[in-house]
Amino acid sequence: MSLSRLLLEKRVVICCGSGGVGKTTTAAALGLRGAALGRKTLVLTIDPARRLADALGIPALDHRPTRVPQTTLRAAGRAGRGMLDAMVLDAKIALDDVVRRHAPSERVRDTILANPLYRFGSRALIESPEYLAMETLNTLEAEGSWELLIVDTPPTRHALDFFSAPRRMVEFLEHNRFLALMTPRGKYALRGQRIVGMSVGMLLRVIARVTGSQLLEAAREFFTAFEGMFEGFRERAARLETLLRSEATSTVIVTSPEPHAISEARVLLASFAAEGIPVGGLIVNRVATDPVPDGALRAWAGGAKPTAKRLAGKLALPGLTPGDRDRAEAMIENYLLYRRMAGRDREAIRGLGDLGLAPGALYVVPELEDEVVRLEGLRKFLRHLGRAGR
Repeated sequence: MSLSRLLLEKRVVICCGSGGVGKTTTAAALGLRGAALGRKTLVLTIDPARRLADALGIPALDHRPTRVPQTTLRAAGRAGRGMLDAMVLDAKIALDDVVRRHAPSERVRDTILANPLYRFGSRALIESPEYLAMETLNTLEAEGSWELLIVDTPPTRHALDFFSAPRRMVEFLEHNRFLALMTPRGKYALRGQRIVGMSVGMLLRVIARVTGSQLLEAAREFFTAFEGMFEGFRERAARLETLLRSEATSTVIVTSPEPHAISEARVLLASFAAEGIPVGGLIVNRVATDPVPDGALRAWAGGAKPTAKRLAGKLALPGLTPGDRDRAEAMIENYLLYRRMAGRDREAIRGLGDLGLAPGALYVVPELEDEVVRLEGLRKFLRHLGRAGR
């Protein structure tokens, strides 16, 4: 399936890959392309760096969707009937939003938000934002204001955590005995049981002596209020599991020709296959390319093996001094090194033939002259991406 068809037919496209391979650039490019195809598109990034905002010509991004001006779309050569919004995940706002949206009552909402245990415990979720990104995706998808949602995920070591985050949250809430101790329903379920050699009542008295009765009461208040949200977590997790494995969703894996990045891409592909997560494309970015055929270099070297010394010795420019020839030799040596890199990259891409990707699902994008941090660079990237399918 071509990327254009993917962007026309899917509702959610998730960009995954190791760090430094161009996931944010790819997400921005796919967003531009989605808008050009006439779709109402939103790009959500978890990366707090400014790369997405800079590439789209926006002064700054925050947790609210920000409209990319039509002038920017036209400058990128991608103006169409669609529109493009972009936003960056703010984990604290996302967590508060979960409470505000899904608390069973205003009283419960205010109790949770004001509780010191919530303010302290929220730090762990904020520092690992995968679950909150999924909650945000769930909210955006359910809102229905966009036809296409593109998500830029953290590096590979967190990518599978990103997909399993809703399930892990539910498992934590359902099987954590400390949480059960703090809620009336949980204490009823544990009544008569012994935990670490103590009855439930005795354990609570020990916790009160160690932590202080005031902290224990705050914990009781928090978890009692939070208990009414447990079922909502389960329902939203089930909805996300269904969405991520449905025909409406696809992943795009972004890698580079570097061995470690290729290796991580293989791990991702195998993991997604095992989990039933659809993969719509593999983009190999920053590939060294060289259009000069071996025969041309060999002819320049007089039929011998092309070396920097031989090729520099063939230069017959007027006024060329020995110093100029030495500098030319150094430049040719750098060029030959680049040719070896290009050959290595060709071999790395050829080695991806055993992945079982669908025809046209492998995209090769060459190394660009400049880092893609401005609209002009993004336009070049998108142009190469548009003709890179194999």
